[in-house]
Amino acid sequence: MLNQSRLLAVRDALAVLTTWRSEHLSPEEALESFQALKARHPDHWMNMVWEQETYGDTVHYDILLADEEGTYSLSYCADEEVPWPARGLQRVNESLVLRVNDDPVLINQVITSLDHAWSTLHIGRHLINMSLIDQALRDCDLEVTDEELAEALLDFRRRRRLFTVEQVERWMVEHGTTQVRLEQQLREEVAKQKLRLRVAAGREEAWFERHRADFERLQVARLYVPNRAEALRLYERLRDAPEQFLEVARVGFLERGGTGELFATLRRGELEAGQAEPLFSTEEGQVAPPIASGEGYELVRVLRRLPARFDETTREKVRELLFEEWLAEGRRRARVEWFWGADEPEELPAVSL
Repeated sequence: MLNQSRLLAVRDALAVLTTWRSEHLSPEEALESFQALKARHPDHWMNMVWEQETYGDTVHYDILLADEEGTYSLSYCADEEVPWPARGLQRVNESLVLRVNDDPVLINQVITSLDHAWSTLHIGRHLINMSLIDQALRDCDLEVTDEELAEALLDFRRRRRLFTVEQVERWMVEHGTTQVRLEQQLREEVAKQKLRLRVAAGREEAWFERHRADFERLQVARLYVPNRAEALRLYERLRDAPEQFLEVARVGFLERGGTGELFATLRRGELEAGQAEPLFSTEEGQVAPPIASGEGYELVRVLRRLPARFDETTREKVRELLFEEWLAEGRRRARVEWFWGADEPEELPAVSL
């Protein structure tokens, strides 16, 4: 039986749900109201979930309220709407993305192929990260001011070279969005940056000291060579005459049509162990042994060694790495269910990504 405190919280939550439905509140407006509900009942854990019906442009809200015995799922459904047990029913063809010559391409094939195609972006991991960040933002009270939104919008326009109202409107049409959606997306981006700062707050310098070696850097000149035999031949030539390296690299750069980076700054922590060790063992002015790079090899001459230093650039990088650690821990602990058109959800450990 519910005690008095829980009973009041349940009654208040149900009243809020009916108000949201009668006033047709958007998720943003409902979330603001939900924060007030949580503040009125600080002794009870609460969460808010919602689902938007695209065909009817309606939003269905649920409130979860937990105590030491379990979780209450509170829901309100108007007569003309679909009750929550009937939501999420999946048609057989919902996993179908397209057909090519009558052959189907399914969503699980799309996700897997994109993960293989984009080595720098793991789609599955990215989707889990998005959800973890959204959950964290709901659980904390990070507010985005109008001034911060205006600055984010200005930066957005500057980066995309959208200098006039007409250019902005054309961009929104081409990307299938509206001003309201664009502003909401920018608010979320600013909130994510604030969350990132909160996760890392006060921990940056200590984390840097534990990983100081990873922040050692080399300024180098490099030359890409397509095969191992040619790389070894050039290395034997340049090892004893490193002063010729820049001219050989310049010629190779021009022969490739000016593609690739002739000069670079390399940080130890961003390199694979098999690459970092030979490079950071090479003295200034000398040429390192050939290093595998993509489908070929690279010859690298070390121009200057830069010791690790905790400056603002490093602080920002440490914040990014701390946030990645926070996300990795969230993925490790998360219960993830993939709905790729199967009859039943497939439960997979997030860490497998």
